[in-house]
Amino acid sequence: MNATRFLLRTSVLACATALHAQTLVRSVNGPAALARFGKACLLIPDQNGDGVKDVLLGAPGFNSGRGAIYCVSGAYLMTGVGASSLWSLAPTANAGDEFGTAIDDVGDVTGDGVRDYAVGQPGYDNPSSSTAGAVRLVNGATRTVVSLIQGSGFAALGTSLAACGDVNGNGVADLAVGAPAAGVTGMVFVLDGSSLDTSDFVSFVAIRTISGTSNDWSVGQSVSGGKDLTGDGVPDILIGAPHSDGPNTALDSGLVILFNPATSTSKKIYSSVLGEHFGTSVSVGDDYDGDGVADVVVGAPDFQNGTGYRIGRAVVLSGARIAALQQPYEMRSIPFASSVLPPPTHNDPDPNFRFGASVRAVADLNGDGVGDYMVGAPDFFTAAFPSGWNFRGVVRIYSGATGTQLSSIAGSATDKLGDGPGCSIGDLNGDGLRELIVTGSLADAGGTDSGVLRCYRLFPIAAVPYCIAKVNSLGCSPSVGSSGTASATSGAPFLVTCSQVINQKQGLLFYSHTPAFIPFQGGTKCVGAPAARTPIQDSGGSLVGNDCSGGFSLDFNARIASGIDPTLSSGSEVYAQFWSRDPASVSTTSPSNAIQFVINP
Repeated sequence: MNATRFLLRTSVLACATALHAQTLVRSVNGPAALARFGKACLLIPDQNGDGVKDVLLGAPGFNSGRGAIYCVSGAYLMTGVGASSLWSLAPTANAGDEFGTAIDDVGDVTGDGVRDYAVGQPGYDNPSSSTAGAVRLVNGATRTVVSLIQGSGFAALGTSLAACGDVNGNGVADLAVGAPAAGVTGMVFVLDGSSLDTSDFVSFVAIRTISGTSNDWSVGQSVSGGKDLTGDGVPDILIGAPHSDGPNTALDSGLVILFNPATSTSKKIYSSVLGEHFGTSVSVGDDYDGDGVADVVVGAPDFQNGTGYRIGRAVVLSGARIAALQQPYEMRSIPFASSVLPPPTHNDPDPNFRFGASVRAVADLNGDGVGDYMVGAPDFFTAAFPSGWNFRGVVRIYSGATGTQLSSIAGSATDKLGDGPGCSIGDLNGDGLRELIVTGSLADAGGTDSGVLRCYRLFPIAAVPYCIAKVNSLGCSPSVGSSGTASATSGAPFLVTCSQVINQKQGLLFYSHTPAFIPFQGGTKCVGAPAARTPIQDSGGSLVGNDCSGGFSLDFNARIASGIDPTLSSGSEVYAQFWSRDPASVSTTSPSNAIQFVINP
């Protein structure tokens, strides 16, 4: 098998449902080689009074691993004008301390009216042990470090952080901190938000402590929180333990823990998939299924799916079912692809793309009223010609409401996009739609492992064809196309067209919100059930004889605006196919290929 064929097959499998329309707005390279800029990403309030929110990024590899954080101007990302960096902080540290591995907004702890930030420093060495780890509070007004909360032993405290709401009811948001190397199993400490400006050992500041039991290794590798899944009025905490062996000792299968701070009880969801590292990344999301309870997204980057390669997957779990311990927990399981082919030669890398190395629930990107989520595969690569491979990385964005892939963003050569969570940053250009930041902390854009930030605009999402047309009795393949953009609000037309149709024959467009690939009347039915039909049209074309000069055209935006089908709302995914008469064929029908599109806001 040659490299071109391998690349093609992998790309088709990976992107069969992707609607590529993202536009790269701006890039910011890391400050120096080995900085790992972009390992953490956080949208923060406007820092310089220009009316645009800004972005705080961690660079834990900066200065021999001492680490730093950088504030990137949202206005610069929008316009390209002015300084890209508004401020930075690299506190006094030892090599390998890794300040900036994790960042979160903890509100105004210092009482000066400006929001403050917790920063993880998991490599911190204290006098009694190395890699004890630490959490440091950064004053948002003075941009200085005001406290040091340190771990003990080899805990790697600060590997993960999540502001988790007011757990103890004192009116101050608290902070969950992962220490995946603490003790035998790993631990998560919930710190009182009012004590984050205190320098002490974590055991004296924690108000809750969560640890695993036998075989629950690496508890706290990932953590997320801030929403009440159990319905008791207290925000719950989601914890990942990707190296857990589970009750059946499936090595490194992984575990997710839902911890209820009100009762100090845990509900555990184990994976049974050997070696997939379920829980490497976790994110509490929106209510994706409409049951009134927030749902969660979990990454399992070493999932193999029977291929022998660690292609990875993301899993969406029902928050309500986890809280009730009611199976099935999985709402969706999203592998990188159904399968991938082996490398062309033994000298080429295996396709271990590690989809799910990062997951991030984000705000509603497609305007359908439901939050969405993105999943990173930092080890995704494609062939680089004339030889070699580009480790580009890829981040895919999914509709929270339907699970359909909205877009797929691949990096440039060596970007390794998707190892960090990225973040949505709000509407930078005033078009009513959010922009999105993705990062690759191991990108070589500014030097080896310097890291990169890339800001994208996702909309408008363009329509793409899919499926296969039936060759008609004249040897032609009816072909679907489009012009314009599907929109819930635009007055401009979005024409769905079909060419290579037999002249002077009746036909129509039918559509649904799911695809299909089913044998149908000698061809393929490309649209799932239930399907809606549009009015019958005449193909036109030559007035005499039989040829393929006919065609169809339908303004789908006019159908949306008519209100005839209330399911055609902003953010809806539509799959459409033409059908027409072909009297000379056995079935007397002629199905076209199909087109997929998202109804943009």
